[in-house]
Amino acid sequence: MFSLKVIASSNEFENRGSGWEFQEVLKHELKTAVYKPLAAASYITLPPKLRTKKAILNIQNEDQQCFLWCVLAHLHPTQVNANRVSTYLKFQNELCTKNLTFPTPLNQIELFEEKNEISINVFGFENEIFPLRITTKNFDTHVNLLLISNKEKRHYCLIRNLNRLLSDLTQHKSESFYCNYCLHRFAKKSNLDAHTIDCRKHKEQKIKMPENKWLEFENFNFNIPVPYTIYADFESLIVKINSCAPDPARSYTVPIADHILCGYAYTVIGPDGNFKKPPVVYRGENAVDHFLENLIKEEEEILNILKNVKPMLFSDENKLDFKNATICHICEKPLLGDRVRDHDHLTGAYRGAAHNICNINYTLAKHIPVIIHNLRGYDSHLIMQSVGKIKNKNITCIPSNSEKYISFSIGSLRFLDSLQFLNASLEKLVSNLEKTQLKLTSDFFKDKTDLMVHKGIYPYEYMDNFQKFSERHLPPKETFFSSLINESINDDEYAHCINVWETFNLKNLGEYHDLYVTSDVILLADVFQNFRQLCLNFYKLDPCHCYTAPGLAWQACLYMSRVKLELFTDLDMHLFIERGIRGGISMISHRFSSANNKYLESYDEVKPSKYILYLDANNLYGWAMSQFLPTHGFEWIKEPVNFMEISDESDIGFILEVDLDYPENLHDLHNDYPLAPETLNVTNDMLSPYCKEIAEKNNLNINSCTKLVPNLMSKKRYIVHYRNLKQYVSLGLKVAKIHKILKFHQRPWLKKYIDFNTEKRKKAQSLFEKDLFKLLNNAVFGKTMENLRKRTVIDLVQDQKKAKKLVASPAFHNFRIITTDLVSIERKKSLAFIK
Repeated sequence: MFSLKVIASSNEFENRGSGWEFQEVLKHELKTAVYKPLAAASYITLPPKLRTKKAILNIQNEDQQCFLWCVLAHLHPTQVNANRVSTYLKFQNELCTKNLTFPTPLNQIELFEEKNEISINVFGFENEIFPLRITTKNFDTHVNLLLISNKEKRHYCLIRNLNRLLSDLTQHKSESFYCNYCLHRFAKKSNLDAHTIDCRKHKEQKIKMPENKWLEFENFNFNIPVPYTIYADFESLIVKINSCAPDPARSYTVPIADHILCGYAYTVIGPDGNFKKPPVVYRGENAVDHFLENLIKEEEEILNILKNVKPMLFSDENKLDFKNATICHICEKPLLGDRVRDHDHLTGAYRGAAHNICNINYTLAKHIPVIIHNLRGYDSHLIMQSVGKIKNKNITCIPSNSEKYISFSIGSLRFLDSLQFLNASLEKLVSNLEKTQLKLTSDFFKDKTDLMVHKGIYPYEYMDNFQKFSERHLPPKETFFSSLINESINDDEYAHCINVWETFNLKNLGEYHDLYVTSDVILLADVFQNFRQLCLNFYKLDPCHCYTAPGLAWQACLYMSRVKLELFTDLDMHLFIERGIRGGISMISHRFSSANNKYLESYDEVKPSKYILYLDANNLYGWAMSQFLPTHGFEWIKEPVNFMEISDESDIGFILEVDLDYPENLHDLHNDYPLAPETLNVTNDMLSPYCKEIAEKNNLNINSCTKLVPNLMSKKRYIVHYRNLKQYVSLGLKVAKIHKILKFHQRPWLKKYIDFNTEKRKKAQSLFEKDLFKLLNNAVFGKTMENLRKRTVIDLVQDQKKAKKLVASPAFHNFRIITTDLVSIERKKSLAFIK
């Protein structure tokens, strides 16, 4: 069974168009857990919310076969004793239950469907109905089941009328039709059928559209700098691993070393931007345990400070300002009759007149950022080894995937990765700053600052045990060799190491380690504090309220533009737009070309003169985001639209679903770069003779795969913006049919933000600023393309009972044992909020 599963998975991987071919298995990793797969057994009383709906039959069985009795109850409906097992005993041999276990888990239902030609959907209930398992079969007989639970016990019920069940729950009394995949309601069966064509392409998941359809900047508390910030860094011993020599005839991976944390440094920066206390440095065993213990003490101290609210200092000048104020100093909207005095809780200073609700929400952050460079890629894995030992603290994470976390929190401590905001090495970030911007470094190192802003040099691979810290001399230059980059330091760099050793009068390698990690932390603090100050100066936002650069950029563009965007409340509009998102083109664009002209030494006068021209578009993302973009007023229209006559800067815009014909007379002209690329399932018959020849020559299997491909074929049901369609038609394509038209209001609402960053980049005083303004433009695009369906949920669990419950959940996907005290459990989202 295991080998068949592996073969099936590898075939699926190849068929998806990965371009890779499975050759051999080099290693198996088997994960086991105490797993009670989701199955249903004996009778459970229906929850009160469902009991009165008259849509569910709950059979009162005392055995483990509620699944079987529910299917038989559907096949043999009755109004007499319908909830008794005895009613269906005479029919139980009608169904094939070979290889089916009781209680029946979800993963065995497909086997039952195939043997009995009955399709089955299963829905769950946890305060509301959601899809658990939606069939892929299309048999004449179909059954809907509901799985309810009571602590560790679960039970199948028969849904006699799904529409009535869901209509009652959503207050709709008229006949309704519901999509099995997302549970969205439709008034007409025809609308449901049209919707299902697109919706079934996604996995079953209940979809909720936003209740408030308007999106605008609301996080005005992001204007208040987070008062206390902790910056930290770790160092590790690189302990070599002895392993067997690999077979040179086969591919292999050789583990060469373990990373064992040997020390750390952190510094706490206060509201004034200065050190709250001298940096804390530790070197020794159990460094992570020691680090977390210290941070929890810092957390307690900081929270105690924040609890002490200073009374308002209200001068005569302040009184006059408050009396004459007409605008809320927080949201910048008219005050009218609603006004209160707002003040800084840390200093007591009066800040201005504000709306009452604005004042209530304008609060200090309740979290303490702990900022580490490359936390997501490296340090988080090491820190997690000790997190499980912490008791009586809420431990959560925001996952990127099962291995990497965007952020994780321990109580009020929120761990953030500075690399998610500033995507460059610390060395490059420091070099991009002017010397005057290195305030913390100058304050700490005084006249030795110039020495410490150079690239730190450390003999990582030489430091393989704690005894090395006692060595009283700097090791030879060759010990600074790095197998990662396959080179050592040069003479100038080694001379710099000697200079540092002598200038700071270091006694041993332990002190060298302490100085190295301390300087890295202070430099990181300088870099990120400068970043924070720039964002506060230009956008009035503190990045420490956000998790990543895209999140920050999105808040900044909303704040600067003050736009009010309408969100989709019609799921079909959302699916329509999703179909128009196609990604990047898959093609080979770098082809060989040989120049031949008088400016080349190899110029051949006999051959034709030939030049190679390289073209690139500057600010491509910025230009696109500065155009007229949808804002509100989304509606389907049936009347025809003369899109060729509509201005690019019209107040009204359109996105269309069309059939396009690609005239044959254009094929040669457009062959190098066809118009209207589309996502295609590329099959063998679509390949050129040349592609087939390459595959045969290299003994490659040709499997169908889905790619975004520019092609010369005609298009069916193609989603396209009217401006793109105007270009396609002007270049010769023909619109054969228009299926749908989505109309909306539009204006260049992002242009102010994009232009602001572009101008600031031109006037940037340092490379640091120049890179920042480019980043905050490009990051907005990624945020707008975020797919909320694909978000995963990871629980960091310390309690064994809770872990068992989550592993048995239908949403369970994977798990990873981090330590004996901590396990991460990955669950699929059963409910997605689409914005």
